[in-house]
Formats: sequence, structure tokens, C-alpha cells
Amino acid sequence: MPLTLVEMNPDDFVRRRALLVASYAQAITTARALTPAQARAEAERDVAERLPRGPATRGQLLRKALLDGTEVGWIWLSLPGTTVPDLAWINDIEVDPPFRSRGYAGAIITAAEAELVARRVPAIGLNVFGDNNTARRLYERLGFEVTAEQRSRSLAEVPVAEGIELVPMADYRSRIEALFADYAQDLVHERGLWHGEAEDRAARKLAELLPDGARTPGMLLRTVVARGVPVGWVWAGLPAPPRVALGWLHNIEIDEPYRRRGHGRAAIAAVEAELARRGVATMGLNVHGANTGARRLYDRLGYRLLAQQLAKHLPAR
Repeated sequence: MPLTLVEMNPDDFVRRRALLVASYAQAITTARALTPAQARAEAERDVAERLPRGPATRGQLLRKALLDGTEVGWIWLSLPGTTVPDLAWINDIEVDPPFRSRGYAGAIITAAEAELVARRVPAIGLNVFGDNNTARRLYERLGFEVTAEQRSRSLAEVPVAEGIELVPMADYRSRIEALFADYAQDLVHERGLWHGEAEDRAARKLAELLPDGARTPGMLLRTVVARGVPVGWVWAGLPAPPRVALGWLHNIEIDEPYRRRGHGRAAIAAVEAELARRGVATMGLNVHGANTGARRLYDRLGYRLLAQQLAKHLPAR
């Protein structure tokens, strides 16, 4: 008899909730550079906010996995428009210890995908933390592709940014408009949004991240100057929720005429130095999954993998 998914009832959820919080807290302790107490509090808060009614929470699918009537694990899915606008999202999947290493995780995901196809959901995504190599290999076998990565590096030792200086931006408006226009285009091509919706979403994201423009507290927007010549720009942020222990490199761009001269590497070092001077211990960043050149660069610079986001298109019914 094949593995099947059935709806959780409130008692099932109560039984599973403590382990859900504990496993989530353990994962984000490293990924967000939190103390165990901070991670536990964040996990409790997140689960309470996202599942206020347990398995009856609107837009959330909590399913237990049965094999010949025996419960072997469970999965928590969010429908599009809840956790992620355009994708169903796997928030958690667990195979119970006695049943691990038997292929049940893949069977649970396959059964979940079948339910989503029946609901006419076009795609599914998930987050996997950097130290979970087994899960990453499983998702690759199931056809998931990396869409983004988060990485970080300690700023205890920062290389010298030779020949590079960071100065306050003089061309903030044109740079930011171009960046968020590119973001809108990415939403069109990668998420299938129509142009108007993509532009609206990009505008909301800009307002959320930079409500006061270049003067937004905690944000560092700088022109990259190489031996007196402006060659690009960077945007970094001081630690803030949800990454309260990480500075963050939001964007770095070296202008086309000045690329392949080492300016990007030197500009990253300059950002690291500025954050370190402000007492920031670790810097993180996001890199697009398709940007293999950037991923190789961050490997060479010592940025370790914190997490990956993966996605998969589902067949139309």
C-alpha cells in the first residue's frame, strides 16, 4: 500500500508542536547567528504567528504521513499567498526516527506535490539550511533547483581593500531605480507575474527596506571609488530583525567598464571593514542561484553557506 497523507487533527498538532519549535530553533541558531535562547524565542514566536489555529489555520496544510496505517512522519505546507506570494512552501517535513533512511521523505514530498497539483498550484519551494547536506541531495533528486543562497563570514579578520574607498552616494535615486526595475523584471521572468504587479511589488519592497531613502537608519549606501574614479556602488545594512546578529550586504554592483579588475572583491573588503569598525561581528549576503560566478567568488572569500532556497514547477492538471 502506498504512503498517504491525511489531515492532522488538533491533538496531532499538540503532539508535534514542541518538536517543531525545537528543531526550528536549532536550525536558526546557526543560520541567523542567534544564541540558543534567542533562537528558541524566535521559533516560538514564528510558529505562534503562522499557525494561530494549528491545523485549522487558513492557507496552511498540515498532513501526517501513513504507511499501512502506521504514522511515519508529517509535513507542513503553505499555499501560495501565505508564506510566499507565488509558490506553495514546505515549511517543515519530518520522518520519525524509527523510519528514517527508507526513502519516506521523498515519498511524503511526492504525495504533497500530488495534492498541490490537484489544487492547481503551479510551483513549490522550500528553504534548506546550509549544514543539511542530506536534505539538499534529496531535493536535487526530486527536481528542485536553487533559486537563492544566504552566506556569511566572520569579520574577525578583514582583508585590506587596496585602492578602494567608499564615499556617500551622490546618485542614489538613479541607482535604486535601476536596481528595483531589475528586481521587477526578475519577478516577471522567474515568477511569471505581469509587469504591473511586478512593479507594484518592487515598489512595496523598496518602501519597506528604504523608507527614508539614503537616510534610512541602519542602511549604508556608498559609491565605490577606485583611485579617485567612481566605479560602482554598494548597499549594506547594520544588524536588524530577523538577522539581529548579522550585518547584511544587500547589493554590490561594479559598472561594466570597470569589471574584471578586482574592484568587486576589494569593495566587499571595504564594506566588511566599515561594518567591523561599527562593531559588527559577521556579515551575510544573498546570492542568486543562477549566478555561479558570484557563488564561486564568495566561496573563495570564505563565505559559508547558511541556507538555500529551492523551487520546482509542478505539472498542470
